[in-house]
Amino acid sequence: MRTILLTITILLFISCADNCDLQNYPSAPYNESYNVEYGNEWVKYVYLCRDGYNNEIVTYQVVGDCWETYIEYQYNSYCN
Repeated sequence: MRTILLTITILLFISCADNCDLQNYPSAPYNESYNVEYGNEWVKYVYLCRDGYNNEIVTYQVVGDCWETYIEYQYNSYCN
């Protein structure tokens, strides 16, 4: 049980360290996106027809001292 708890703690620390580099924008979560928009404290990646029916919009925004991830889905009637 201690090993599992220690592993989870280390993984959380490592993942937070990756998302707390405010000098660089976070990289795209998937392969090349359809569109990328950059702001001073945010970056937005847009993927068309990600699951066959919806566009997936992944936004990273600076909250406190780290980047937070927000995912939004928009129905796309042109997806097959």
